[in-house]
Formats: sequence, structure tokens, C-alpha cells
Amino acid sequence: MRHLRRSSAAVLAVLLIFCAYMGFRYWKEHTPEAALAHIGHAAAAEDRDGFDQYVDTDAVLAGLSEDAAALLTENIDALHARYPSDWFFHHDAAFMEQYMAERRAADIAFVRAALDYYFDSSRVPISRTDGAARWASDEMRAFAAAYTVTVGAVRTDGDRAEADAVLRGNDSTYGRLLPSAAVTFELVRAEDRRWKLVRVRTAADEHGFFAFVDAAERYWALQGWD
Repeated sequence: MRHLRRSSAAVLAVLLIFCAYMGFRYWKEHTPEAALAHIGHAAAAEDRDGFDQYVDTDAVLAGLSEDAAALLTENIDALHARYPSDWFFHHDAAFMEQYMAERRAADIAFVRAALDYYFDSSRVPISRTDGAARWASDEMRAFAAAYTVTVGAVRTDGDRAEADAVLRGNDSTYGRLLPSAAVTFELVRAEDRRWKLVRVRTAADEHGFFAFVDAAERYWALQGWD
């Protein structure tokens, strides 16, 4: 059960990539804005090649894993106070740091598998792990349909750029899990002058990390995992 919950937490994090920029208007080529628009189009069209052109998946997943580990470790006392009945938050920071390090490779591999099924809905799962990844890809589609993103101005500094955004859920079962949350998207300009998404981060506050934890807890209850 804990493996399922941790894997699902990773899926919730990577959903930020898919929920972003749905319906974002087209921008001039070779700008951060254009890259974000292409990501949204590729996610909606389930276009793996287009997605890979504008997302450094290795960097994004590594960053999500690192940030999740740091946020959980640094805020474990606050999480325990917020959700005293969740045994996962009864551990101390040292345990959480070790646990996340041990789970890192498996969680990243799980999200990678889910992405494979997301972009290839005809792919047939063979193993139990494959089946879980296929289920997670279906959840990605459900979440993507329930959320929109409002993006602020892109800030560019040389070959790096970032944009703050607010993720908002609609009035649906999944949309109500996370009414709103703030994130920041980071991009870098590659040698071919194309901008690529390399990181999705959120702050340790009520509008960021804690909003996602609240959503995860609601999701566990919705799935009947409590």
C-alpha cells in the first residue's frame, strides 16, 4: 500500500507537466513561451516526439524527486501536526531522507513507465508493474481534463527562463482535490536554440507544497486507501 501511495504521489507531481498550458495560445518560435505552448499541445495530442523536443524528462523527474525529498524532510513536523492520523508523517526527518533516497530510482522508473503508457494508449501491460503504470497513465488523463493553468510573465536571464503559474481545478471530482496551487516552471535554451522545460518547483507554503499534500490526502480518501 505504501508503494502504491508513494508511486501515486510521484504521478501527482508529474501531472503538473501535463496540466500546464492547455489551450495556451501560439507564440513566436524559439522563445520560452513557444516552448510552453508546444508542451501543452504535445501533452493534449499525446505526441511523444513533440513532448520530448521541449521537455528534458530526465531533468524534470530528477528535480521533482529531489524537491519532494527535501520538502518532506524539512517539513515533516508540520505534516505530522497537519495530518496526525497519517502514520507516514509520524517518522522523523532522518527516516524520511533515507526513505526518499531508497525510493528515488523506483519512483522515477514508475513515472517513466506511466509516461510511456500515456503516450501510447495501445500499449499492452504484461507485468503487474506494467499494469500499475497503465493505470497511472489513465489517471494522468483524468487529472489533465480537470485542471487549467494561468501563467504569469516569463522572466528570461541569458539561456535560462522561468515563469510562475497557478494550477486550478474545475468543479469535478478530481478538480476539487486541488482547488489551486502555485508552481514555477524553469527552462533552459539548448544548443539548437530550442527552449526546454527542466524543472517544476513549488514553495513550502499553503499555496504550494502543502496544497499538494492536502490534495494527495484527499486523493487517498477518494481511492479508499485510508
